[in-house]
Amino acid sequence: MWKILVLSCFLFGAVNLTDVSYYEVLGVTKKATVQEIRQAYKKLAVKFHPDKNPDADEQEKFLKITEAYETLKDPDKRRNYDMYGSHSYSRKYDYRSQSEYDNLFYNGLYQNDPFVETLSGATFTSYLKDGFHFINFYSPFCPPCQNVADDWKKLAEMYQGIVKIGAVNCKYHNSFCYNNMRIGSYPSLLFYPNGKNGNYVYYRGDRSLESLDEFVLQFLRSQVHVPAVTQLRATDRAMAYVLGHNRVEGNALTRIAYRLRGLVQVVLVEDDDLRKKLASDDYTTIVFRYKNINREIESTDEKEILQEIVESLPNIEQIGPDALKEIRNGLRTGSETPWVLYFSKKEESKLQLHQMMAAFPDLNFGEIDCDKWDQLCASLHVGSTPAWGMLKRGGGYQRAATNTNIKHFLQTAADAVNLHTLSPSDLIRILDGGDVGIWVLLVAPFESSWEHIADSFTRASQQFRDRQDISFGIMACTLNTNKYCRQVTHRHPVVLVQNKDKQNIYSGKDYEQQLRDFIHMVIDSEDLELDEKQILEIFDASSREQSWLVAFLPPRCGNLCDLLAYEFMIVAKKLRPLDFVRVGVLNCANKPGGFCHNIRTPIARLYPIASGKHFSVSLQHMSQAPYILEWALELIDDSIQKLNWNTFTKTVIAEELNPSSGKKPWLVYFHSPRCYRCYEMFSDFAITGILLNNAVQLGKVNCVNERSLCQHEQIMSYPSLRLYLGRNQHQRFSSVVTIQVRDYETMMEEIKPHLMKYDKNLLAGLDRKTFEIQHDEF
Repeated sequence: MWKILVLSCFLFGAVNLTDVSYYEVLGVTKKATVQEIRQAYKKLAVKFHPDKNPDADEQEKFLKITEAYETLKDPDKRRNYDMYGSHSYSRKYDYRSQSEYDNLFYNGLYQNDPFVETLSGATFTSYLKDGFHFINFYSPFCPPCQNVADDWKKLAEMYQGIVKIGAVNCKYHNSFCYNNMRIGSYPSLLFYPNGKNGNYVYYRGDRSLESLDEFVLQFLRSQVHVPAVTQLRATDRAMAYVLGHNRVEGNALTRIAYRLRGLVQVVLVEDDDLRKKLASDDYTTIVFRYKNINREIESTDEKEILQEIVESLPNIEQIGPDALKEIRNGLRTGSETPWVLYFSKKEESKLQLHQMMAAFPDLNFGEIDCDKWDQLCASLHVGSTPAWGMLKRGGGYQRAATNTNIKHFLQTAADAVNLHTLSPSDLIRILDGGDVGIWVLLVAPFESSWEHIADSFTRASQQFRDRQDISFGIMACTLNTNKYCRQVTHRHPVVLVQNKDKQNIYSGKDYEQQLRDFIHMVIDSEDLELDEKQILEIFDASSREQSWLVAFLPPRCGNLCDLLAYEFMIVAKKLRPLDFVRVGVLNCANKPGGFCHNIRTPIARLYPIASGKHFSVSLQHMSQAPYILEWALELIDDSIQKLNWNTFTKTVIAEELNPSSGKKPWLVYFHSPRCYRCYEMFSDFAITGILLNNAVQLGKVNCVNERSLCQHEQIMSYPSLRLYLGRNQHQRFSSVVTIQVRDYETMMEEIKPHLMKYDKNLLAGLDRKTFEIQHDEF
């Protein structure tokens, strides 16, 4: 490989790069395998990467290396290159400084485009809804990706409101593209005809605008048809008569018909007599007829035609301050039907408003003119138009996020009666502890992206709508109100639970079930936080009636302590079945001085029952609940034996010639230290063993260290749990039972019948009260 590097360096130093082949650029032969090409590229990329070489010539070499690699790693491109030579890709995005390179790396090619949604691994799943989606997975340094960028932006503008068009910068989000989406080459264009409800179609055609347009149109044509008619239809339905197939370009006509479906029936008129009956002159392109409305449209431009048809549709009820007050009072006093509010200004299209009215006939709709009622719009947290909001049963108000899917918003917001959009004064009152009850807040600073959280947050609020003491609020700050959001977060949106003066910030990334679990845990764990008086009582071993696991969190600890507070909620929830163990947190963030003055770093301590000693561990490197639980449980109960081949054969599977009646079965946990799931489930295994009250002997096997043992036992996945039942007076032959590793209650119920059949005396001393777990405690 060093020969390749020397040869390439010689070429770069002595030869004009335009005069050498891609094979010579990478220093490989034409017979090189893909693996050899990849290895050569990696070597050269390290040497000539712009991070290490600010010189423009060196950066040009890096681009040539990348161009050669992108071509030769793809079998089709390589075959074409071998046949026809260079692709002659032009580089549209130049970078002659480190800052320009960084801008492309971090922001990609579509960062500020108003029509292309820039996606990441965190936002991708929430972005996919119902309907058409077209996603471009690209690298900003890939010449073909750069060449398609302009056409991709034009396609997004052309199909705005029909197809959601997005892009993922795979250079920055490499792990998501490669590991989650299995993207192997750039650009990869994936079309989702059914959104999140189906598979994607891999686009393999030409990447020109015309070809991309024709590809999308085939899906539109499967759902909309423009029929030819020979007579006029009744006027009780809105009709758009296109006076000849050559009046409007065919692709544009398909898009117009698709946008108007459900609102206006678009038909084609080829009969000359019918055309004369409809239009007064030969310049008319389309005639719109509905009830007593008859409008002749002369434009051939797609946008202008749509605008004129939408303007011809019936007017929408206008809402002013007095009407809004009357609507809200009605909702507070028993009215059941929510009101959808559409905020607009002059010259803005109302097509989407009419589309939503057709899709949701059971909702009330009203329009607020923000040119006329600017103060009213400001009071309803509308900074720019068009915007949407909803007044719900009970009088609550929620404004939709700027780039959210409006159809999905209207589907979910009506039932979220306990979710409100907050004003700055509302936020300050809640944060100061001046509001009664518990508030779950989504706080989004100015210009932060929070649309991917909004839907999940709304669904979470619906889980708690029957709890009168719990409310949900969204504070999305504008430039003028951002100082209020910065009291909670500076750059990124956060979710927090505020209970009077106590605040718990959610640090997870999953805004579905994990967020709901977090809310439940915070609400049900008010006894988790300790004060200094309680700490001193725990220190007194003579009066300690339970084992205590305590986290000590220092002042000014920041996000780490927020994370640890959440992780200790998980720890407390897991250890609830053990009534002799208590969990607590001394959070010194709001307790300066005193005992907290001595806490410098976050630590956890375990204080055993009636023992003068304690055990400590630093939480700076053990910050996740599964690891904390493993450490604590091995100290709380030392009956779990670490088994190797020698001890396993002598104790677990050894056969007695004359088996004794008191022989206990073995419950053995097979795991790998590289398996995170093994750590997650260890606590359930340990609690199962403790609650079985010495009915079994417990062991665990590290399958990395004891590979031959695990192979002998045919362990195929981690974690695995086996119940070893040796020969006894009731069982002539030994047996092995595989237990599914699940929650401790399920495992207990699966293990107990086997133990009862093996030796019913094993369960005789079991305290049945241990199984009566109070689910409502957490």
